[in-house]
Amino acid sequence: MTELVAGVDLGTTDTKAVLTRPDGETVAFARNPTSWTTAHGGRLETTGAALVADVLRTLEDAVAAVPGPVRVTGIGLAGLAESGVILDERGRETSPVIAWFDERGAAELEAQGRQFTNEFPRRTGLPLGTQWSLPKLLWMRGAGIRVDETSRWLNMPEFVAYALTGERVSEPSLASRTGLLDQATGRPWPEALDRIGAGPAFLPEARPAGEVAGQVREGAFQGAAVTVAGHDHPVAAIGAGATGPADLFNSLGTAEVLLRSVPRMLTDDERATLVGLGIDAGRHVLPDHAVLIGGMRSGLVMRRVLALVGADEPTRRAELDRRWQPASGDGVTIMPAGPHDNDVTIRIRDGAGPDQLWAATLAYLGEQTSALLAAVNSVVGEHRTAVAAGGWTRMASVRRAKTAVIPRLRISALEQPGARGAAMFAARAAYDVPFDKVTRQFHETAERTTHDGSK
Repeated sequence: MTELVAGVDLGTTDTKAVLTRPDGETVAFARNPTSWTTAHGGRLETTGAALVADVLRTLEDAVAAVPGPVRVTGIGLAGLAESGVILDERGRETSPVIAWFDERGAAELEAQGRQFTNEFPRRTGLPLGTQWSLPKLLWMRGAGIRVDETSRWLNMPEFVAYALTGERVSEPSLASRTGLLDQATGRPWPEALDRIGAGPAFLPEARPAGEVAGQVREGAFQGAAVTVAGHDHPVAAIGAGATGPADLFNSLGTAEVLLRSVPRMLTDDERATLVGLGIDAGRHVLPDHAVLIGGMRSGLVMRRVLALVGADEPTRRAELDRRWQPASGDGVTIMPAGPHDNDVTIRIRDGAGPDQLWAATLAYLGEQTSALLAAVNSVVGEHRTAVAAGGWTRMASVRRAKTAVIPRLRISALEQPGARGAAMFAARAAYDVPFDKVTRQFHETAERTTHDGSK
């Protein structure tokens, strides 16, 4: 019986699962599309039950790829942070899971008044906007979905853990993305809870990444220790080994982020300054660490552009990627948008085609990256090392465009740093070993297998 740990990255586009030995040697990997439904008006949502099914199916696919009998001893759950579900007093989900980039809640958030909206960045470390859980909750309440003293909120990795174990926990890096957490105290912000009619226990007991939330109660993974590894971006930074104070991590998924780790907590004034520069300032998955996240909707924009020019199919995408030239965007102008805007405005003149549109898109995103990097550096200094990872790094044009604007950038050889980082926390939970020992083993194994080509 082979003992393995599992790391899950519940992403916007795909759900990924990696199986490793306790020392970090990768044994199997599986991926499935994440389930979403397009509701009225183009709104994107799903259910907690559907996402739990995605996770279990992906884990089962990974296990099926391993020859011989397998025992999964630990499961680490990372993923999208802002989307979640309301539970009633009996633990039943009573709300849809709304996609993080769905803009429901904008009017409701603005209606909270100037004093609240001015205080929001200082308290939460987040800019005012619709990405976070709070605006969705305000919208839900207005839509008649019940929230009261008995209600609970779980982000999606937390809900999957609850479905597997029956235990409700709140992981700090995920709670940081709700708009409900007072960063100064690490506890729920009473003013925000009052606005949605929730009680002080709306966010369950905090349980840091790597600590056991519970054991799987039934099914193929019964008895496995489950831990909520946290927000996908800092978990991926851990998987890629980019968590030092002078390390920059560039995550290129549906959302793109520039991430820096800070080995202390931030003050209210520091959070307000950072948010003013376009940088989210919250809690890391590492204890006693803050995380700085400069976010853009790069993957969302690139996906829409590829669909627009008929290159969302792999063969046509590869052809467009191969033809890309960095200075060939003539005839296309992309108008600047805010870092949390879902849409961009594109002006196309006669003679412009797919190649020009793709080149202009990457040039525009490069300009956005440069501006965001300058803002991050103005607060924490210039990085010494930089690592990029994520699905979009599979395109050569994206890799070349990023290395042109981020100094000393290295493209990670790891296929799935988010799932791998989650597996590191799973090993910590399953075997109760110090996390620094786990990270050392995993990174040594990754270096060895990358250099000798055996894996």
